[in-house]
Amino acid sequence: MSDAFLVLKSGRCAWGKCLFCGYGRIQGETPSLEGFREKIDDFFKSLGSGVDHVKVYGSGSFLDEEQVSKASREYFIEKCLAEGIDKITVESRPGFISREKIKEFQGLGLEVAVGLEIASDEILDKISKGFHLSDFEKAASLLHEEEASLRTYLLVNLPFIKNLEESLEESVNYAMRYSDSIVLINLLPHGHTPLFRMWLSGVWRFLSREDFHKLAGRYESHPRIELDAETFRFVPIFPKELRENLSGVGERYLTHPHFEVWQDYILRWYRPPLGKKILLFLPCSHRKPYSRSRTHRGIIGILRDYREIHEVMLSNAGVVPREFENYYPFNSYDWDESRETGEIKARYTEVTGERIKRYLQAHGGHYRRVLCFLGYESESFKALRKACNGLGMECRNLLSKEREGKRVLQSEEALEDLRRGVENEAGKV
Repeated sequence: MSDAFLVLKSGRCAWGKCLFCGYGRIQGETPSLEGFREKIDDFFKSLGSGVDHVKVYGSGSFLDEEQVSKASREYFIEKCLAEGIDKITVESRPGFISREKIKEFQGLGLEVAVGLEIASDEILDKISKGFHLSDFEKAASLLHEEEASLRTYLLVNLPFIKNLEESLEESVNYAMRYSDSIVLINLLPHGHTPLFRMWLSGVWRFLSREDFHKLAGRYESHPRIELDAETFRFVPIFPKELRENLSGVGERYLTHPHFEVWQDYILRWYRPPLGKKILLFLPCSHRKPYSRSRTHRGIIGILRDYREIHEVMLSNAGVVPREFENYYPFNSYDWDESRETGEIKARYTEVTGERIKRYLQAHGGHYRRVLCFLGYESESFKALRKACNGLGMECRNLLSKEREGKRVLQSEEALEDLRRGVENEAGKV
């Protein structure tokens, strides 16, 4: 037997103020009863055989009639019974859980998932959760009196906590007294939330997958506890209201917080693409995204047939894998080299060298070869050479040392160097 997942984008969470939650701030369309029935019918038509458990996710509360009307809820229950579904899981805030609503699910095994997050009224207030432990306990009692079950979500790395390990243990012990199952969730930053701004300012950091499992791993084999290290495909998406003009030269445009959180993400969460075993460091370009510049069009034309090569740009914005070139801030900054002073160049080399070093420490084991295609007099090459020397790593520059000029990488001779070098190096992997 198996589970099926129904995602409803209906209405909006009645609260929508939690410090960390971007889903609750999304206003979905509330369909008519006819539209809801059509969606439910289509869902069941798409199910394969053997499904006995339907899990409903809706960025709010399935039991809130402003999100899902009573008539819509009743239709869904009827369809579940008609299709032979044994169990359904829905999400709800405690305030919408009532005896009358629980009774509507008669004939089905009902499980209600509640985001408790933490067993502390003080922290619940600080994260603007909008309810207290007494509300959770009341909902748990109602569910169990009506022979329904309670699934509890706990966030293991909320802000405002002095000791994550102690807090997690206290929350798990508390939740175990009231819950039939528990999910321990690694909190990741949603763009349209106060928590995202806390990450930007350095007040809070997400846990890497490894850090999460180190903290919560002792519960991994518990029969009533599940671990969720990655709740969504996490990429730092900046809301438009947070984006800035990043055109300039100097310290602000080297270590700007918007660059720093991306470098944090790339080091601690990102994973290089599978199959790309040759790391090729490349220059940035004035035109954004990089792939639209003359230099990068020439490079891409040569690399098109070499899928094992991973292109990573070096710039004042940091270490930038090709797959992120069209994300803010990488598609929106401008560093005018003509305004560089000797002091700024030295600082660029220092900051970039450290970023390269950390990238290689984090991901170097993924690659079999490290290459570059950079001008020998460029600060990026100097930074790369310093980083590799410090790590005792070899990095071959595919550009011939005899090539010179301001736009040397655009020349036919330089591109021929790249072609020959890539062909030779790809043959070794």
